[in-house]
Amino acid sequence: MPQRRLLAVFAHPDDETFLAGPVLARYTVEGVDVQLVCATPEEPVSEGGIAAVRRAELQCAAEALGIRRVHHLGYGDSPMSPELGAAPGALVAAPQEEVVERVLKVMEEVKPQVVITDSAYGAYGHPDHVLMHRATASAFAQYAASAGATQKLYALAYPMPLVRLNVRLLRLWGVPVSRLGLRGEVDLPQIIREDYPISARLDVRSYVRYRKEAGRCHRSQIAAAPLPLKLLEASPVWFQTRLFGHLHLTRLHPPHAPGPRETDLFAGTVV
Repeated sequence: MPQRRLLAVFAHPDDETFLAGPVLARYTVEGVDVQLVCATPEEPVSEGGIAAVRRAELQCAAEALGIRRVHHLGYGDSPMSPELGAAPGALVAAPQEEVVERVLKVMEEVKPQVVITDSAYGAYGHPDHVLMHRATASAFAQYAASAGATQKLYALAYPMPLVRLNVRLLRLWGVPVSRLGLRGEVDLPQIIREDYPISARLDVRSYVRYRKEAGRCHRSQIAAAPLPLKLLEASPVWFQTRLFGHLHLTRLHPPHAPGPRETDLFAGTVV
């Protein structure tokens, strides 16, 4: 029987869980071959170090969500602001065309009908998230041109009042929101002025429990998180279901068109 395939493309270990966990779990439960691209190094920088810990946490979370395979691009995490600098090998220091090429290579190997990535504004403006959105969009344009017209690309979408509130909070915390990234190339207030229509609204209430289970794997990130996020991740499933029970996405390819919101990302694809 032909296999439905979904590829999720994100920057960091934990993005697959905290940003997209319920929807990835929904499709794995439905029998879809779900695979993940993560920008982090394929091998830990040092055994016992934070890179090794996060790699193990990612593998744990992937298993909890039912993700069949994780593809690592080989880059390190990047700081939010230019003044913090970037370590050698950081994602933001990599040539954009190199990142695009690596993402495209995975797409050509996996041959997904559906690709999901982060929003254009990177959820909360992290430059790695923004870069992975742009690289994924560029790689998908090449992939779709050769693979056919039925492939679909989606970006996560968040309630814009919350996104704008986050920008205000970042300003209060002293984060230079108009010049994020290694060279200050990410202007978050400018990015969120664009229109991000909701193309799909997915009911994932039955799959939030998988998100919570996968979230337990990312202990190092929860330990370092602000208190409100710690409390959120410690909250019961019924409470998290109220918050994460429906996931919204913007369809980038084919371009969003007015009409009823999709309830299945594979609708209209050819397996």
